[in-house]
Amino acid sequence: MMNLDEYVDALENAVANQGVLSIDLKQLAPAPSLEPHQGLGIDRTEVLIEMLRVWMEHRWRAGYPVSVRDCLSEFPGETFSDKELEDLRFEEQRLRQTAAKSSIANSGSWSVDALPSLGEMWGEFELVSVLGVGAFAKVYLARQHGLAGRLVALKLTFRQTSESQWLASLQHSAIVPIYSTHRRDSVYGICMPFLGNSTLADLLEETSKTPASTQGKWWSRTGRGNTNGGGALLSTIQQRHGQIDTIVKTVDKSDSVEVVNAEPNSIPGASLSPANSATSQKLSECDYVEAVCWIASQLADALSYAHRNGLVHSDIKPANILLAFDGQPRLLDFNVSYMSSADGVVDLNLPLGGTIPYMSPEHRQAFSQSSIVDARSDIYSLGVVLFEMLTGRLPNDRDSKVSDPRDWNSAVSPAMSAIVRKCLHYEVTERYQSADALRDDLTAQLHHEPLVHQVEPSAIERLLKWCHRHPRVSSSVSIATLATIIIAFLAGGVAIRQVALNKADWVHRMDLLQSRLPNSMALVTSLHSLPELESEVVADLESTFSLIVSKDSTLTTLDPRWKLREGVSDDVRSDTLHLAWLASRVAWKKSPLVPVSLEAENGSTAIESKDWEKRTPVKLIQERKFSDAIGWLKKRIEQDPRDHDSWWLLGDCYHENQEFNNSQNAYTVCIALQPRSAIAYVNRGMARLSSGMFESAAQDYSTASRLAPTFSICRFNHALALQQLCRIDEAIGELDLAIEAGYSTVSAHRLRGDLLAAKGDVESAKLEYANALRCKPTTDQHWLDRGLILLNSDPVSAAKDFESALEVNPTSAAAHQKLAYVYSELLHSPDKSLEHSNRLVDLLPSEPMHLAGRAVLHARSGRTDEANSDLSRLEKMELKDPIVVYQVACAYSMLAGAAHSKEQDGKSASTLAFRWYTRSLNMEPGVLSIALTDPDVQWMREQPQFQEIAKAVNTLKLKPTSN
Repeated sequence: MMNLDEYVDALENAVANQGVLSIDLKQLAPAPSLEPHQGLGIDRTEVLIEMLRVWMEHRWRAGYPVSVRDCLSEFPGETFSDKELEDLRFEEQRLRQTAAKSSIANSGSWSVDALPSLGEMWGEFELVSVLGVGAFAKVYLARQHGLAGRLVALKLTFRQTSESQWLASLQHSAIVPIYSTHRRDSVYGICMPFLGNSTLADLLEETSKTPASTQGKWWSRTGRGNTNGGGALLSTIQQRHGQIDTIVKTVDKSDSVEVVNAEPNSIPGASLSPANSATSQKLSECDYVEAVCWIASQLADALSYAHRNGLVHSDIKPANILLAFDGQPRLLDFNVSYMSSADGVVDLNLPLGGTIPYMSPEHRQAFSQSSIVDARSDIYSLGVVLFEMLTGRLPNDRDSKVSDPRDWNSAVSPAMSAIVRKCLHYEVTERYQSADALRDDLTAQLHHEPLVHQVEPSAIERLLKWCHRHPRVSSSVSIATLATIIIAFLAGGVAIRQVALNKADWVHRMDLLQSRLPNSMALVTSLHSLPELESEVVADLESTFSLIVSKDSTLTTLDPRWKLREGVSDDVRSDTLHLAWLASRVAWKKSPLVPVSLEAENGSTAIESKDWEKRTPVKLIQERKFSDAIGWLKKRIEQDPRDHDSWWLLGDCYHENQEFNNSQNAYTVCIALQPRSAIAYVNRGMARLSSGMFESAAQDYSTASRLAPTFSICRFNHALALQQLCRIDEAIGELDLAIEAGYSTVSAHRLRGDLLAAKGDVESAKLEYANALRCKPTTDQHWLDRGLILLNSDPVSAAKDFESALEVNPTSAAAHQKLAYVYSELLHSPDKSLEHSNRLVDLLPSEPMHLAGRAVLHARSGRTDEANSDLSRLEKMELKDPIVVYQVACAYSMLAGAAHSKEQDGKSASTLAFRWYTRSLNMEPGVLSIALTDPDVQWMREQPQFQEIAKAVNTLKLKPTSN
């Protein structure tokens, strides 16, 4: 009779082999006739409850949450006790709370990489191009062959949500409608009209490429001053539309998008000819600020409609706002929306969604504690979007102070600024209380009328609005009188102009400092893994610290206003001191990087306690106490979910612990907080590369290269990802660009040699390896790659190179791992191999692979007690790698063989050897080919049971079973 653990193990194996959505719990469960067993102390319902708890956890992890009701429906005729049901309810509540506290709600083990590729058919849809990629879904431009080959937008996801129901219930010109829903296997699809390929995020990224004007931080290309900004927006949309037209014509020889997708009358304002629509004509007549106001009024009206229907969007951001061919804005992605109660208030006891930089304070607070979030949260998010459109940056509300867009764009009028600031008020009761009220004020501003729900802040602007509404009454004499008054007013302020400009300059510098600090901190802390970025880090630090020094000095004298804390928030001051402390602990080739007086202040005993607290996790990381550091960082994130530095260090800790899924989630939050930070994409790409998410890693490196063209390491890592995707020519192209940019290193030439060898060009590959050996190694990775080139031909020299890597980086796990292999398998020096294996386990005590490797070394050397100690630790770990499981079998096989040769009792080791061996074959049948010649399993091969297992795998094609 199987015990409880064996039933759970069977379930775990089924999930690993078939996927959580494909398993049949009834087949895995004990038979209904199972009675309480005296020896085991269990009965059938106890087994079922434990299996259901494990099943629930796997479902939630995979992004398919289930409830207690769903569990009970799996066994409709079963009767459970109140205590057993309470256990299930507790498990559901725990999983909900875990998801709610995660910044990436419902992130699963599956990846969008597994969704269909371009060129494939998904049902009746031919996938033509990718319009957008999110955390849980892809949106494709698709041709629907079942309906005359029309072009549509097709959203595919593994997650079943209520989005289709939300969209089907909303009929509004500023909300993307829905055609139909579909499902094939585990993929869900939502078919929508194709209205364009430009989101507001795309346009913001386009405009950010143009240098800022000298009159304020806005981009002249789109007319963020008083130029024809609306027309410039339409021009950008049309250019992007032309890109899609080219793609469609490349895929097939059809006419342009306008002809293929000829449905301009299906939705109000959705004409595919921008020049002829009323919407496009309206926009083309607007300056940029007016265009922003009109777009916002349309979105506010859409939110008003959704809120009246009881729906809160919950994820308003530029990427979720489509700008159609004619400029008409439309809300996208109701994936994390929720229905409000009758009184319009929702207590978020659900897994949270949203994007951190655009979340309201109460929404962010809900991640760490109970918080009431209602429709006014959408108003705050729209206010953030408004602020970003007007200024090109996100507002700062860390000190509960509302930013003024006029500080960054003088073209914004006082009334428009007042509207934005009311949306962004930290206190819910001080914001617009409905989207209707916001729409009314935006419409009033567009029509040059006084604001309805906000006091008009400028008497002059109100007078000018009156003149605009009454042109005949505003005679030339009246205008002359008004001009005289304005001129007199301006003349009276000349005396204080310089003072105001100086103050504005200092405020601007402090805002710049605050916006730069997260990226600077991330760059400095990334040097341990990316030393190639040293020159970029040096330049960044010099630029950052230059903001707080006197204008007439180099990096020496601090500006007196910094010393007096004038206009410097506590957070900015603390973060700056922390950055200086980190920078001073790095050995630089260039100096000074930190102002001397700041170094002195940083070392003062008068430094505040919270500044020292910031350094505690860093010190723990330097001591490689990653688990302790993670605990500190999680507490800080609970206090402030927008703490970029804590999220960044958390990602580093998870990466060092080889918890790559957790690591990439932490870096994803950093990207949400700093969406234009190239180093964040680099580090997330490293985590994804390490976890096998090669397509996503390639996308991250591509984005990083676009954001920071000087980061040649991005192209190298991009080539690594492309190599794993078997896109060899593209990988070589990326490497060539990296080498041309100056990244002519051992690693680059070795990788290029590997790629050429993969193409069959052996002679060119040899030349590349020779080029690699001529390069001077400067990092531990360079030494490792040099050693790998020499490994087969000259293992002694390879070992020396690996030792050199350790001199550069004594904590390099990769160097210790390679040395353990060389000394064990090639140089036959078991003591030296064991020395490095011990160091590996010390560095990464929770990594099963290193512990299993050491157990094998102990078993080979006859150290029975040490081998059993390592194997006991492995018994308690969750092993997912079939090779690690096979290594455990190897160690037990050698222990069993040694016991039998000494005529000792080796029955226990024998049983365990075959149990682990069959488990490895269950995970990967290909392990059999290794075992047929491996000397470590010589004893097992001599046993009849080994031949029976081999026959079952090879001849009968059955999975092996263990006695």
